This record gives sequence, C-alpha cells and structure tokens, in this order.
Amino acid sequence: MLHRILSTIAVAFICIAASAQGVCVINGNIADDRMSDGSKIKKLTLTRTDELGRTIEVATAKVKKGKYTFRYELAKDEPVFMYAIKGFGEGNDVEVFVEPGEVAVNTYSNMSSIATGTPTNDLYLKYCATCKDDSILPFAKDILERKHGAEWFATPEGKDALNRIARESIKIKANLLRMLIDNNASPMTPLMIERWLPLLTPAYADQMVNTIHVDLQKHPYYLSLRNKVLANDMKVGNEVPNITLPLSSGEVKKLSDYRGKYVVLNFWANGCTKSDEMIAEMKNLYNVVKENQDQFIIISVALESDAAAWQGAVQSNGMGGDGWLNACDLAGAASPAAKLFGVEKAPRIILVEPEGRAVSLDMDIDEVVMRVEQILAGDLYYFDQAEYK
Repeated sequence: MLHRILSTIAVAFICIAASAQGVCVINGNIADDRMSDGSKIKKLTLTRTDELGRTIEVATAKVKKGKYTFRYELAKDEPVFMYAIKGFGEGNDVEVFVEPGEVAVNTYSNMSSIATGTPTNDLYLKYCATCKDDSILPFAKDILERKHGAEWFATPEGKDALNRIARESIKIKANLLRMLIDNNASPMTPLMIERWLPLLTPAYADQMVNTIHVDLQKHPYYLSLRNKVLANDMKVGNEVPNITLPLSSGEVKKLSDYRGKYVVLNFWANGCTKSDEMIAEMKNLYNVVKENQDQFIIISVALESDAAAWQGAVQSNGMGGDGWLNACDLAGAASPAAKLFGVEKAPRIILVEPEGRAVSLDMDIDEVVMRVEQILAGDLYYFDQAEYK
C-alpha cells in the first residue's frame, strides 16, 4: 500500500513539474499493436503542420509492448497546436493538442484513439463525441430505407421520420457551435470553426470569427481562420487576406506590414509566357512608382517550388529594386498565398489600398499603370465604385 501511495505521489510531481516547465508528456497505450496489413507498429512520429501547409516532424518514439512516450519541450510562449501522431497506418493518425501537462492516448483495436489529460484535449474529446452523434444520423436513414424501402419516405410516416432526423441534426450542429462559442478562449475553437467554413455563409462565418476571445487573436489558428473567412468573401471593397510573404532577402513579412501604402500584388509563374509578358510590363509600372515609395510598393509572388529557379528567374528578369519586393513560399501552384487570393493560374494582378481593401482583383497591367497614375495625381477613382460607397 505504501509503495502505491509513493508511486502516486511521484507521478503527480512529474505531472506538476511537466506543466510548470512547459513540457508535454504523451503516454500512449495501443490495445493491438498490429496494423491492418499485419505488420507490427514499431515507431511513431509526432508531427505538426506549419502555416505554409508543410508537415514538420518534431519527435519519434519506439513502441514497446504496445506502449510509447513522447516528451516535448515547448518553447517560451509557444502556442497550443494540434499535432498528429503518425505510424498507425494510412488514415489512422491520432490528433492531439500539445500543451504543458501529461496526455494519455489510448488506441483501441479498431485503431480509433482518444487523448485526455490536459484542458484542450479534454475539451476536444467532448467536442468529438458530439460530432460523432451527428455522424451517426445518416445511418438511421439507411436503416429505415433497408427496412421499408426508398418509396416509404414519400409516405406521411416516412416524411415525419426524415424531418425528425433533420431536426436532430440541426440540434446537434447548434450544440457544437454553442460549445465553440462557450469556449471561445480555447485554441481548439478557431481550428474547429475553420473546419465548419464550407457549411457557413460569409456573414455567419464573420460572426463566428468575432466571437473569438481577444486573448486568442494573435494565435496562428485565429489568423488562419480570419484569412479563410476573408478569402471566402473576396471582392472589391473588402479587406484582403493577410498572406505570409517569405522574401528573397530572407525576411518573412506579412501583407499587413505594408499598410499605409498601396500594394500592387502580382502572382507569376516561372516559364509561363503570359507571366513573362506581364513582368516585362511591370518594369514600366516600377518606373512610375519607384519615386513614390512612400505611397506605393510592388510585391511579386512567384508560384515556384525550387528556390534556386525562383532566385535565378528574379535576377534574369531584372525584377526588384527599392520598392519592388519578391516573395515565394516554395509551394508552387499549391501556394497558400495564391489559394487565399483564389489564384488558379498566373499571372494575376491585385491592387490593394492603404487600409488593406481590394481596389481591383483582376486588372491587366496596362490598366494598373493607368490607375496608379490616377492615384498619384490625386484621383482616387475607386471611391466612385459602389463597393466603396
């Protein structure tokens, strides 16, 4: 008995120390350490996805007799992120929030897993349980169809059954949204709202963003959510997404860093004939704005995945100079910045005014030059557009 008490006290002190030091300890238990193909699970990997969509491996753990442990030290002021434990087989990654404390992950014989023990993981488990209730409802319809036949749903009884299923689904979805609103200071909330976006109208999505607690509004998940909401309602007169700009100088900037200036934002692709033609004309625009850098800046975003090819193209095309920046996130056509602006093919030019709103989302280069000259002459022509009234 004394041994058990001392062991319990020791474990408690370890948990307290881990929490105090900014350490997350993940202890896993696997009911059946064999995957569907019969192979044994020997090693697992703890990963997370960065803001550019890249998977980053942060730790590995050996599996011994169905047990494993990750010990991850969080950097000072590191936000709480959702990580993925990989190695259970395709489609069986375990989602776990990494935060100070001790997390217990139990993986069952069907490869489903739950993570508990820290505030965000406990809240996420409760959220997922409610989601599961909603996912079961379609099976109710299938069961009724097998029992009565598809034509039964045209009868009064069938219609009533469908209405009950629909009402229950609406009720569950309302409970999920209420849970997010009630826990608006949790890092889980903006991440889950982002997953909801395909089902929300732009106005409702904007309302959900506005429910996020002010203390969370510098968290990457909040910033990502807000960008997606802005992207889903992209039009002239609206604020544009605050994209990340990895510059050729090695600096990483945000589009918002250039608030107070007009930004000519152009997306281009190396080796694209139309992009080459646009870049040649961009030099004429640069000659117009380079003496007015207090008002204008050009930012060229390359859809390229090879750093050397990008840098070489910038130099060979004679791009850049004071007031002309070059950026590339090295994701090629899958560039997160391009996706946020709805760029499906290059080239594309966007004009953004000093407060971060779109003046134009699809001008050709000749019109851009003309409009820039108008603005420099004091003619803020875009205020005549209905979107700005």
